[in-house]
Amino acid sequence: MPAKPATFDKAHALPPDERLALGYALLDSVENADGCTQAEWETAWAAECDRRLAEHLANPEFSRPWEEVKAELLAALGR
Repeated sequence: MPAKPATFDKAHALPPDERLALGYALLDSVENADGCTQAEWETAWAAECDRRLAEHLANPEFSRPWEEVKAELLAALGR
């Protein structure tokens, strides 16, 4: 995991509502970095959701409960 940027502690000291606004602004800056419009992004995401659902419906035996996946991830992280 990369080291925290020097500004993290300053950002973390902000009130929760300001941290949330900052988080959304940072996420927007990354999501829009590829030049896609919001409508293009939503269309692409809807297509990806449809693809994933179709894959699940075609192969339900490959599904795993969230509790199982979460436990596996936490174990891998040593938590």
